[in-house]
Amino acid sequence: MKYIIAIIKGMLIGLAILIPGVSGGSMILTMGIYEQAISITSRDKNVRRKAIVFMIPYVIGIALGMLLLSGVMVWCFANYPFQTAMAFIGMILGSLPMLLRNVKGKKFSFVGAVLFVLMVAVMVILPHLTGSAKEAQLSVSFAGAALGVALGFIAAGTMIVPGISGSMVMLVLGYYHDLIGRVNDVKNGLFGLLGGQGLGAGFGSNIVILLFFGIGVLLGLLVVSRGIKWLLAHKPVPTYYAIMGLMLASPYPIIIKAQFTAAILTPVNLITGAVVLALGFGLAMFLDLKDSKK
Repeated sequence: MKYIIAIIKGMLIGLAILIPGVSGGSMILTMGIYEQAISITSRDKNVRRKAIVFMIPYVIGIALGMLLLSGVMVWCFANYPFQTAMAFIGMILGSLPMLLRNVKGKKFSFVGAVLFVLMVAVMVILPHLTGSAKEAQLSVSFAGAALGVALGFIAAGTMIVPGISGSMVMLVLGYYHDLIGRVNDVKNGLFGLLGGQGLGAGFGSNIVILLFFGIGVLLGLLVVSRGIKWLLAHKPVPTYYAIMGLMLASPYPIIIKAQFTAAILTPVNLITGAVVLALGFGLAMFLDLKDSKK
């Protein structure tokens, strides 16, 4: 029974990872397994082995959650792009109090302030360098493979920090729609195979691209997580200042990349967008409250 519960918890973590603005690290913390999760990169072989064994059912659940629920994200973006973006922005802004709590009462850090401004500047400049989020796509090529590994590396490195969303970073960089669409296509292909309809066109290329992305995720967990663990342990205030700058300014590239037209910005959409933004903010605050009680 405990393995089934672990898989279900993993599916919830997988859903959180899919949603830009919801921190996978925060969800892992909420589930009470954060220490075990980051211990898979421990230099101690015994600690690392125990952590890996413990995390296996959770990893299975995460994979199932991402595979089965990816279609929901694709549907939301396809049918309600403005409301979906507003919900994500609400979740991002609702995550800021958790980060503020980590620097509250701490001595002011000049380095942290510089990093904060630098991260804000990066978020403002980035969307004008990477193009439209809906147009960015990975390809089955050497350059595409290298980019896939790099994106996986970045996603894993950011995902493990409580309060920051790896999916949000992918959305800002312009590859969220492509990656989530490929995951959904793989799911549809597998269901099509079970139904006798075949895997469908593009299944092989999707698997190859997601494989390289997965390699990057593993590398990110092994390499970046150790660096982030060191920074949070030895330089927590400047690190959290940098993260706050990243999070605070991240709604800007999401809005810029969405390229909303006057036809989308109708009074009804503006009202419903404001409602779901508030709901997203409230959800993130609720998860933050759950985290603070751990």
